[in-house]
Amino acid sequence: MAELSEIFSFLRQPSRQSGTMKRRPIYKFHPENSCYKNWGFAIYRTYYGAESDTPWKTLLEVLKQQTLLSVGYYENEHIWKRDWKWYMGPWKDKAKYVASLDTFKSLFRLLPKEDPLLLKDLDIKDLRDICQKEHPEAEERMAGASFCFVLVADKAVLDGIARNEFLVKALGYDWEGHIEDGGWGWVRLETGRLLELWEALLLSQLMDNSKYYSLGFEGPERDLETYLWDGDIFIPPLCDCSKAEMADPLTVSVRPWFTFNHQLR
Repeated sequence: MAELSEIFSFLRQPSRQSGTMKRRPIYKFHPENSCYKNWGFAIYRTYYGAESDTPWKTLLEVLKQQTLLSVGYYENEHIWKRDWKWYMGPWKDKAKYVASLDTFKSLFRLLPKEDPLLLKDLDIKDLRDICQKEHPEAEERMAGASFCFVLVADKAVLDGIARNEFLVKALGYDWEGHIEDGGWGWVRLETGRLLELWEALLLSQLMDNSKYYSLGFEGPERDLETYLWDGDIFIPPLCDCSKAEMADPLTVSVRPWFTFNHQLR
């Protein structure tokens, strides 16, 4: 998994100074100082059928809450002390480490893309073309735009949300079908694995490896509609910190970390 110090180094923007006047160093743990870019994903909605608005809203809320809960994996003394580069420096004070986790959470963004005229019923190939055209805008708004990955909410995804199946699709829009890339350039994953996906893409970039290697799939593309990405071997199951289900007052089984009070109709 990525060390939190590696993540902050990746998110950090160089300070802007003009002239020769020296300024006081900016305290880099405060997002209000504009030292960091936001991180996260754009999510494209390609299905606009009857009664799909509620599953779409639920999906956005699920993704946001589960991803923030996944950051809780870092709320561990062993992980704090293992990040020795900063543990011996700015994070020697545990309170500053905890504050940095709040900063990391505050920088998360999910950017919904809705446009029935442009996006309705687009397939994977056509959506890749749209994402490539919008890439310059993504680079301005989000750290990690260089990953060239977005989320997709198509008919299968939104119908699944209506059935309490919390899954989403992730699409690499720079995939060119080379044999070394592996797979088909997209996968389905549980909504609780979004942070795992983001970190897998980050580690691939830091290590200069193909990001598609851990997403590889040897079967035909149609089988991806039933296949689930089970994470990266270098990243622990961050999703263990969050689970999702629809609230049911009649259910007395063990509860997950959180529930949603939406009533899908």
